[in-house]
Amino acid sequence: MPENPPAKPVPVQQTGLEYVIRFFSLVPMAMYMIVAAMLTIIAFFSVYDAAQQIVSMITLHDFADGLLNVIYSLLLTITIIVLFETVTVYFRTKHVEVRALLIAGLTGMVRHILIYNVATTDAIQMFATVALLAVLIAGIVLVKSEVAASPI
Repeated sequence: MPENPPAKPVPVQQTGLEYVIRFFSLVPMAMYMIVAAMLTIIAFFSVYDAAQQIVSMITLHDFADGLLNVIYSLLLTITIIVLFETVTVYFRTKHVEVRALLIAGLTGMVRHILIYNVATTDAIQMFATVALLAVLIAGIVLVKSEVAASPI
């Protein structure tokens, strides 16, 4: 006996609520695209600024202060790149990787330490900075990378 072919699926009518949900699910993607474009522009300006500071440091022979400014600019550039990587990981996986944000925070704290002179900082601010660094480092160590943790 011949078997009956499977019935064709009946198209499901989408309600207005489903259209609203689909629209709002596209909003974060559009916002992340705008942020990615802005971070790209900022990253190029940051690299250009670091290159200018290197040239200025060499031409003025101001290596003591110039080197600190170059390191500060490069750490800012690294922070921007890490944030950009976070956005691109979101595009690929639809998840925000927490570890990358913790690394960006750690880089920002290192920049903070380089800018402020430790001799003029009060003890409470110093302990708060050390505590924040400890939390960020512990978070980086304890949070497993989602790319390494996924079996795919």
